[in-house]
Amino acid sequence: MILNIIVAFLISALMGLGIGGGGLFVIYLTQCLNFDQMTAQGTNLIFFIIAGVASLIFHFRKRKIYPLQVATMVGFGIVGSRIFSHLANMIDPDIPRKVFGGLLLLSGIITICSQFSRKK
Repeated sequence: MILNIIVAFLISALMGLGIGGGGLFVIYLTQCLNFDQMTAQGTNLIFFIIAGVASLIFHFRKRKIYPLQVATMVGFGIVGSRIFSHLANMIDPDIPRKVFGGLLLLSGIITICSQFSRKK
């Protein structure tokens, strides 16, 4: 239980810094807590919404919220989540796991390569 709290705190900190702790959270849920891929991704989405609300409050206080952009993103987010949640239920659970792993690997490679190109 304590480990879960610590991991949640660290992932929240990474998300707040814009590093993308959500991918790490899915890995933690699947590898350490034995969640299946779809449950882990759903849990990550709920976690992201809660962390996003906390960030939204902070940015609202700093007056960095642009209502038109927020409304556009919310609208497309609702439509996209409905469409892709139905699609996710129609495909084999191994496919999203492999795609997610591939994208995570690609993201890591791009990050590492960009760090080396900056040092030159």
